[in-house]
Amino acid sequence: MITVPDFISEYSLNGWRPLNIVVVGAGGTGSALLNKLFQLHMTMVNLGARGFKVTVYDDDTVSPSNIGRQAFWPCDLGANKANVLVERYNRFGDIAWQGVAGKFDGDVDRYGGTVIFGCVDNVDARKLIHGVMQKEEVVWIDCGNDSRSANVMMGVNAKTNGKKVYLPSIYDLFKTQMDDVNVQPEPSCSTAEAIARQEYGINDLAAGQAVQMLWQLIRHGKVDYQGVTVDLASGSTTPIQADPDIWAMFGYLASNKDAA
Repeated sequence: MITVPDFISEYSLNGWRPLNIVVVGAGGTGSALLNKLFQLHMTMVNLGARGFKVTVYDDDTVSPSNIGRQAFWPCDLGANKANVLVERYNRFGDIAWQGVAGKFDGDVDRYGGTVIFGCVDNVDARKLIHGVMQKEEVVWIDCGNDSRSANVMMGVNAKTNGKKVYLPSIYDLFKTQMDDVNVQPEPSCSTAEAIARQEYGINDLAAGQAVQMLWQLIRHGKVDYQGVTVDLASGSTTPIQADPDIWAMFGYLASNKDAA
């Protein structure tokens, strides 16, 4: 079980300041996740809280292969993905989220904790987020997927009940593989190629699981698992527990700083 970090607990109980959220990547998973974040933001506002302060990073523009498969329309062609989505939700919700037409630069709210959603299959971006997590109060929920399955994993470096708690990130668990080869995926030039690479619906499922983990922390003050694997081929959803024995299977050995 993962107990809610103090900065999220304070938001849940007091709601005097918006919860700071960074979304890295506004493509397949990121665009689906932003829709769910917007819904959750409006839910929190209706419950009397301040909602979320969201910053979205993406240096890519909308291409024909993104139409329909991601949350974009023909009128969005050629525009920056982060700006398109943020402007849309700002108009819908009378909010002031921020879109950044560039790669994540590591800037987070240093006067409170930050929730980072990683929505890119990019080793360099994950290394950067991991570096930020080592220095700041961060809950990092990483979304990764291949053609028919998705993995969502939470890492934490934040105070819980006044005590510093560290929960290994996706980079901690897969450091050897990520450091071994840095291969960046080539962009898909057509919808058929994109579907061959990622089965329809896998991004939406990953996004739903990621935002659900944040909701569990806000609403219930805990999450009973550290991550989840979703397999479209078998229809199965498998939780991953926050367990040092499981971490050791990935090659990560827990230290005294690690706790759930």
